[in-house]
Parts: sequence; structure tokens; C-alpha cells
Amino acid sequence: MKDTPLKYHEKNKDYKALKEMVAQNPFPISFLLDRVENARNMGAMFRLADAARLECIYCYQMEAIAGGKKLKRVARGTNEHIQKVDFTKVEEVKKLKETHTIYALEITHNSIPHTMLKPKFPCVLLIGNEKHGVSEELLGLADQSVHIPMHGINLSMNVAMATGIAIYKILEHLPIDDD
Repeated sequence: MKDTPLKYHEKNKDYKALKEMVAQNPFPISFLLDRVENARNMGAMFRLADAARLECIYCYQMEAIAGGKKLKRVARGTNEHIQKVDFTKVEEVKKLKETHTIYALEITHNSIPHTMLKPKFPCVLLIGNEKHGVSEELLGLADQSVHIPMHGINLSMNVAMATGIAIYKILEHLPIDDD
């Protein structure tokens, strides 16, 4: 059997209706990005948030990344319709914690493998800076830290790649029916 890639118009015959349905029915999951610096990683986060139909991208102390060509090129238009909220104070994150469970994607002494996570919804996946990981001030607010087991020498992988792995594991716990 010869298989061929699905064309965009074959999946999205009624783009307007699809866009409205996605906007009105996001999954109860968001990202909280902690000082992510790289515009390409930020663009990948928008694209991933769209692919996983997330509610929102919260950005903590990330005034430097507003847009730009690199972000827009990688995001491929998803930055135009994914909700983004900027936080500058830790109090804003504490308020978010009142209504959401926060899972930090960070290897710590108490973190569990992402495959063992049994998420409670609505939830937020806390993603750290490319070089320094999740800051201590936000890590202290997380309900649980999860990590992706590393079987090589390095203790980390690209932030966008790690986020993609973790978010799709979280999505496995939702009853999703897109057909």
C-alpha cells in the first residue's frame, strides 16, 4: 500500500469553523515559560501550543521576546491566535496556582519521570530557561516536578523538544475525540 502525506486542505476543509471550534474548546492545559530567551524556541512553543490545542502561553519575565522574524518564521502564524499572557511578578503566578495544578518540567531530587505523571486538570506545564532551567522562585510553586529520563551523558535536551514530549504525555490523560 502506498501512502501519501495529508494535505492541509484535506484536513481543514472548513478552516473558519475549525478555528472557531478550537478557540472555544481548548484543552485544560497551558504553558508557563520561565525566562525563555531564544526566539526560535518561543516560536516552537506557539506552534506546539496550537498543535496540542492548549489554553494559553503564560510568559514570566520575558519582555525581550515580543515577536520578530525568527519567532514568526518558526511559529508559522500560530502566534496570531494562541492566547499569550505576560507575567512580571511572582504574585501573578501564585494567583494562577489557585486555579491550576503546576507541573515543572525539571529534573530535581524529587522529580518523577514524565511517564509516571497522573495530571490533574486544569494544569500548567512550567518550562525553564534554556541555560538555567526553571528558576527557584517558580520551582517552589510547582505541585510536582517531572523529568524526561536521560539515557546518555547530558542531563537535558532542547527546551522545545522536551516540552513536546511532556505535553503529549499529558494529553494522553484527556479524553480526546477529534474525529
